[in-house]
Amino acid sequence: MQKIKHFLRAINAENIKEWKIEISYKTDFIRTFIEPIVYLLPYFFYGLAVVGGRHSDYLKKLTGYSDIITYILLGYVLMGFLGTACWAMGMAIRKELWYGTLESVFVAPVPRWVYIAGMALHSTLHQGLIMIFQTIVIALSFKIVLNLKNIWVALIPLILMVLSLYGLGILIAGLTLLVKQGWTISEAVYTLLTVITPIAYPLSVMPDFLQKVSKLSPTTYGILGVRYFLIGEKIPFSIESVFIRLIISIFVLTIFGFSIFLTIDKKLRKTGTLSHY
Repeated sequence: MQKIKHFLRAINAENIKEWKIEISYKTDFIRTFIEPIVYLLPYFFYGLAVVGGRHSDYLKKLTGYSDIITYILLGYVLMGFLGTACWAMGMAIRKELWYGTLESVFVAPVPRWVYIAGMALHSTLHQGLIMIFQTIVIALSFKIVLNLKNIWVALIPLILMVLSLYGLGILIAGLTLLVKQGWTISEAVYTLLTVITPIAYPLSVMPDFLQKVSKLSPTTYGILGVRYFLIGEKIPFSIESVFIRLIISIFVLTIFGFSIFLTIDKKLRKTGTLSHY
């Protein structure tokens, strides 16, 4: 029990350290809340122009829901957590290299996974605040109505998706140790998952081979699960299978991500190249 408390204090210390660094750059900190809203507006306006209004009969035929604004909002807001895995967790390693503090952090008397857990905690809290702020502003601006009776059950697929993305984040963090320029990996993974995840379009409009690839990603099940509960989207599999596949993704990605991270960490320590820039 004492060791667990020690680890939890270390995780929170990493979380607090990141908050202090981010808040010290006030302009950039404020930007992180405003930028996602600005980023979404072109998708809204483009959808309104193409459809000729806010509601699409064809979207309703495919998904059982016609409001393109709400449909796109839920997809892109939730995909912010993918950015947490690809950018925040992976690039935290790169930032320590910039600061010249990576070795100091890694020789702390705790396992390396504690540092990763601290990054994950901070990134989740920060992205959660952004998601809430973004949703409130857009919901008030566009008068979006959600089935709030299911808000708590809708959190289940969201939480499961975030947990599975932690494994992806750990994997990217490990690869960042190896290639140093982690943004190349983060950009590639983020772009790929953004394409194959039914964020702003239904799964059924993708080519068959992309649908098969999409069904391997936890983001697909997380987003479809949340939209199922909040707007009643029709999904091509049972809600039970959504939960099962997300749970499987958690174990697979976490085990694989940790294995790669620890293997690379051990190799770089052995060769003395851990903190090479």
